[in-house]
Amino acid sequence: MSEGEVRVTRNALIIGAGVAGMQAAMDLADMGFYVYLVEKEPSIGGRLARFEKLFPTNECAISLLEPKLEEVESSGKIEILSYAEVEEVKGSAGNFEATIAHKPRYIDADRCTGCAQCMDVCPVEVPYDFNEGFGTRGAVYVPFPHPLLAVIDLENCLRTEGAECNACIDACDQDAIDFSQQKRYSKVKAGVIILASGSATYDPEPRNDYGYGIFDNVITTMEFERLLNADGPTGGKVIRPSDCKEPLRVGFINCVGSRDIKTNVYCSAGVCCMVNIKNAILLKEKMPEVACYIFYIDIRTPFRGYEEFFNHAREQGVRFIRGRPSEVLETEEGNLEIRVEDTLKGVVRTIEVDLAVLGTGIVPQQDMAKLSEMLKIPIAEDGMIRESHQKLGPVDTEREGVFIAGGVSGPKDIALAVTQGSAAAARAARLLFTKN
Repeated sequence: MSEGEVRVTRNALIIGAGVAGMQAAMDLADMGFYVYLVEKEPSIGGRLARFEKLFPTNECAISLLEPKLEEVESSGKIEILSYAEVEEVKGSAGNFEATIAHKPRYIDADRCTGCAQCMDVCPVEVPYDFNEGFGTRGAVYVPFPHPLLAVIDLENCLRTEGAECNACIDACDQDAIDFSQQKRYSKVKAGVIILASGSATYDPEPRNDYGYGIFDNVITTMEFERLLNADGPTGGKVIRPSDCKEPLRVGFINCVGSRDIKTNVYCSAGVCCMVNIKNAILLKEKMPEVACYIFYIDIRTPFRGYEEFFNHAREQGVRFIRGRPSEVLETEEGNLEIRVEDTLKGVVRTIEVDLAVLGTGIVPQQDMAKLSEMLKIPIAEDGMIRESHQKLGPVDTEREGVFIAGGVSGPKDIALAVTQGSAAAARAARLLFTKN
């Protein structure tokens, strides 16, 4: 090493442990690099962990996710830092130093066995966020068993309100409950950083789109996903929230929060189209007698197998109506009337359904601006992280040594997120190899 040169740190820091982040971590570990995989949620797996099946093959989501989770957790070169956030990054390519804030679980990770005894006795009941608000959980819970480690939601714990509740403490045979825990900080050094913190879905509640938040039987795609899921709050039985009855007519509305000058003008890359098509097919398979309507502006099926999947839905009896609904009204019986101009037939129609599912588009995560400022990488007009060049550097950023993968740079399906995870790992490894 010549005078003036600085030795490169042959570690990688990955922010986000969804499918893109995990893929990048596995690839870098296979190349011999040590990886710090940071995830702000208590468990890893990302949004994929909440799906039942995936388009366009309707393969089981957990069957795809589980091998990746096992590989990441068993790798001796991947250090999982869940329930933690990167708060500061200093340095430059080859020699970054990151400050990581570890949020308190109020559970001793070395003692907790995931036995769930503390969960069984917790008297608190709050809407279960992992199930998109359906069902309830206690103040102590395991959101997703990777890692199989409980966390205490102190904001909803009775002890925060001054109550002398020791239910979880008394139930834990391992003495793992530790309310004295505080936020702690650690520093890690890395030669490269991959940002794979994902994206979010549009929230229709502030604007009450199509009566969401007003009418009980208007729900979002992700809420419908949890109803379909065998591990969800209803065991896979699709019911409508108002009376828990099975719906016989379901309307799926595409492009809610997408292709709209009032919300987001961009298309969500056909993802919400395909998710609604998939869910309509799955519902028809469960309940063949159900009438399914999909209201759309355009059906966008750009990748392999997508157009065939669309045609399969029509063969299954899913009815497609071209037109953006103008409004959804509730009847006296609690049903819903969807009013839409059928632009193919040139008529205005009112279609009554028992349940309406809003195909919400993909939007930036709430902390996107914070990440952009911390990593010194720009945000594009759509609010997502901007790549250095859409075609020549789709996983590179304008800051050397910082790469992106998955939904953080725009709407992605699972296949593209995995591909970008591998691409980001390859670009990061290239830098680490050439700088040494």
